[in-house]
Amino acid sequence: MINKKEITQFQLIFLLIHSQVGVGVITLPFDVFMKAKGDGWISVLLTGALIQIMIFLFGALMVRFPSSNLYGIVQSLFGKWIGKVIVLLYSIYFITIGGLILTKFAYILKAWMMPLTPKWLILAIMTFTAVYIVKENLQLMARFFVLVSVVLIGFIGLAAYALKDANLTFILPIGTNGILPIIQGMERGLYAFQGFEILLVIYPFVQANKKGVLKAATIANIFITLFYLFLVLTSLLFFSAGEFKLVPEPVLYLIKAFSFKIVERPDLLFTSMWIVLAATALMNAIYASSLGLSMVMNSNQLKKYVIIAAGICFLLAMTFREAYNIGIISRIYNKFVVFPFTLGLPILFLLISIIFNKKERENDE
Repeated sequence: MINKKEITQFQLIFLLIHSQVGVGVITLPFDVFMKAKGDGWISVLLTGALIQIMIFLFGALMVRFPSSNLYGIVQSLFGKWIGKVIVLLYSIYFITIGGLILTKFAYILKAWMMPLTPKWLILAIMTFTAVYIVKENLQLMARFFVLVSVVLIGFIGLAAYALKDANLTFILPIGTNGILPIIQGMERGLYAFQGFEILLVIYPFVQANKKGVLKAATIANIFITLFYLFLVLTSLLFFSAGEFKLVPEPVLYLIKAFSFKIVERPDLLFTSMWIVLAATALMNAIYASSLGLSMVMNSNQLKKYVIIAAGICFLLAMTFREAYNIGIISRIYNKFVVFPFTLGLPILFLLISIIFNKKERENDE
């Protein structure tokens, strides 16, 4: 394995949390509301349950290939050349994630905090920061993620203040819109949960057995589900149905509605904390893509591919400018890219390994 620096089970929890909490946390309540209305919180719960099922399926794949990550598994299943093509596709997938993270990051930051700052400068600073951390090793990344997780407490605290004005009638009666809108809300909400698939890339680097890895992944998923559930419920209880349609970033509008004696614009404080979460999500995407690219090229120079992956993410983010274009690209991406790479292909890999009795020990013989 390239640049193998092992992390602990405790660090894995935070690494998985930060792989999922990113730019999507700002718009998640709006996204699920547009489909599920007041039942959007149910969509979040069901999405968390779906992710947990996938984690267990990942565990079954990990048991069959205990020391190979996703990129090694596909080469064991499909051979060297087809396997490398799949690894390259996954690398492009993670680069695309990074590009979308940067795109939405720049859009929200210019809209809420830095309207006169050039977009290229915002993207360059974020990209440089990500490269600076990722170019070292996974262990350093994990330590950094544990350190900055304190911002999650600030997120919860600021959002919880809005509960004093909560209106329970906004989510009643429960289930009035039927099952289909709730399922459609899951489709919209899956983007915010995206990132858990990095477990298949990093699990060989964890100082724990497979049960320990699954336990850490489960704890991270439970936290993410409850965290998103809290933000979605708080937003649903604060905004009426008519107001929700006018606030595409409801979490920020929620915080902006308040002012304190010490902090007049808490939404700016909130945005500052969100920047950290966007950065850590970007770092995970760059690391996963650069690891894949280096394996495709049979290279041990991971730092070079970190710079290449980050540079492509930067160029992708510079390509999309208008909010309308960002929305269209995001919807196409969610529908035709997220589902195959996060759900479809891992299940296919597991089925192939079972049907053809492919295991790591057979490849060693």
